[in-house]
Amino acid sequence: MLNLLWLVLAFPLAGTCLLLAGARRLGHRATAAIGVGSAGLSLLVTLGALVSYAGMHGEVVTQTLYRWIAAGNFTVDLSLRLDSLSAVMLFFVTVVGFLIHVYSVGYMHDEAATAYARYF
Repeated sequence: MLNLLWLVLAFPLAGTCLLLAGARRLGHRATAAIGVGSAGLSLLVTLGALVSYAGMHGEVVTQTLYRWIAAGNFTVDLSLRLDSLSAVMLFFVTVVGFLIHVYSVGYMHDEAATAYARYF
């Protein structure tokens, strides 16, 4: 599950792109489903990664997503790094983000459809 760590970033980004593309055509239900769903999927991937990481006894996991510059011995990569502290922070950030999205569905229910989609 640790090789899918990039999905923690990809799901909210995909949800944002969907909401930007269809903000005027989507109703409240579809907007809420995309917003809460993307945060929820990110949380599920985080939980799976934490379960996988729990048996590693504090090792550091690095996942290289993209090599930006390679010149001789000098390389600059776009990477994700998971250690004990970042695993705990990843859990809390995704849980709080998911709960904010769930709360916002009720809080914003009286807004116009475009403002509702723009919020998420």
